Amino acid sequence: MKKVQAVIKRFWILLPLIAAALMFFLLPLMPEVTEYVFSRGLFKIVTVPLGFITSIFPFSFTELLVILALPIVVLIIVLLIRKVKSFEDKSDKKKTLIKAGRRLCGFLSFACLMYMICHGANYYRLPLEKTMELDTSPKDAEFLLEVCKKLAIGAMEASETLGQNEDGSTVLPESHANELKRTGNGYEKLIKDYPFLWTSVGKQKIVLLSEPWSYTHITGMYFPFFAECNVNTAQPDYLIPATAAHESAHSRGVAFENECNFLAFLSCINSDYPEFRYSGYMLAYTFCSNALFVYDPEMCREADSLLNDRMRADFNANNKYIYDHSSHGTGTVVDQVIETVNEVSESANDAFIKVQGVEDGVLSYDRVTELILAYYAKQ
Repeated sequence: MKKVQAVIKRFWILLPLIAAALMFFLLPLMPEVTEYVFSRGLFKIVTVPLGFITSIFPFSFTELLVILALPIVVLIIVLLIRKVKSFEDKSDKKKTLIKAGRRLCGFLSFACLMYMICHGANYYRLPLEKTMELDTSPKDAEFLLEVCKKLAIGAMEASETLGQNEDGSTVLPESHANELKRTGNGYEKLIKDYPFLWTSVGKQKIVLLSEPWSYTHITGMYFPFFAECNVNTAQPDYLIPATAAHESAHSRGVAFENECNFLAFLSCINSDYPEFRYSGYMLAYTFCSNALFVYDPEMCREADSLLNDRMRADFNANNKYIYDHSSHGTGTVVDQVIETVNEVSESANDAFIKVQGVEDGVLSYDRVTELILAYYAKQ
């Protein structure tokens, strides 16, 4: 018994890691348990109060952590080296290093468990098509064309009162900060039918370093350790509401990117604010028209014929935004740095998604088309 107690005392810091590993390997086998015990239970218990607290503050804790992480790590290493050097006895130096190593292991162990509770487990809950009763069986191209036309018309109607830049692209009626506060409006209506979408995370955070962040080609990020939604506001205005709604879906317990895109679309088109409805329709049209083009370019051109000048200007603005933040093969040092950032960011994001069991990685974003078609089929 004493030996068991000694082992537990020595290795208790690994217990959170063991619990996280058990969740990682067992929860995929129990989607209903994951859905009701973890995603609708433990996840809400932990992230709702955490998100409520972080939402009170106007700045992004995630961005602050990114800025301070390296200096803090360097400072800790320097202090540790100084402390070790202050001891003359080798045994004291060894004890100090072992103690520091145990603390690091304990921190990483606890972080793994928190990640699984605050986000990772949600990859193994029931699929959205089941909880929302959507038929995602294959639809024919004619139906896809019909949906594309409906999306284009919806976008045109929603854009009638919105302002424009000199190039014809959309300008949001309010400041970015005020617009992000409107993100939950559309979700409030969805919660009546789908209460599992409820959350207390009421504020989406502006990333002050949005311009340099754009070189990663990431327009939004949910950071589970703070239950915080971060939005890149350097992207064209018409995309910002849908991006905020996408990140909000993560804070509501949805992990898969295609499902978050679908909820972003659904919440936006149910919003009282026209800029959100326009953003939602434009997001959905982008994915659906791309799928239609792969099947039949001529049918896609038929759908594109419904686009007005504003919509074309917005698509052009997004193409320019992507081009301006991509490498162009010039061979210059700056271009090589940009290319490296692009590749590392996409590879890391792809690898992260695949680790969760999503075989197609970043390509899973495109599977939102199936959900959008299922939604319109259900209507």
